[in-house]
Amino acid sequence: MEIRMATEKETLEILSHWRAVLSEATAGYLETIQTRELTPLAPFFYHEFDYMVYVTEGIVRGWVGIGEIREVYMQESKGFISELYVLPEFRNQGIGRKLCLEAINKFNDAKYRSVQLNVFKGNDSRNLYEKLGFTEVSSLMELELDE
Repeated sequence: MEIRMATEKETLEILSHWRAVLSEATAGYLETIQTRELTPLAPFFYHEFDYMVYVTEGIVRGWVGIGEIREVYMQESKGFISELYVLPEFRNQGIGRKLCLEAINKFNDAKYRSVQLNVFKGNDSRNLYEKLGFTEVSSLMELELDE
């Protein structure tokens, strides 16, 4: 088992999974929206964004997207986890937890004061994030209107 920064080839492999990642990460919320125009490149708009991969026997089993964001209210840079994904056939083996902990350690080594992420209501990863000590900071609410 190895957790390390993704190679260019591995990054392209990761990006090929963007529809599944988007669907699962948003807990089905975006399935009603036409995703054909959505781009998998959005994470690269984060400062110094990259992927870390969990590899066993040469096979990428999961990844975590890490980068830096500028927090608007406090005017400080924070570590940011943009994506956590474990391929379905490798789930329930602690890979997601190991990837998150490695990302947190990387942010700690870089002297960030905190790490943020965004998680949709209904996303099963929320339980993992809470167990790791993440707490809710804000809540986005929506009201659907009649057409």
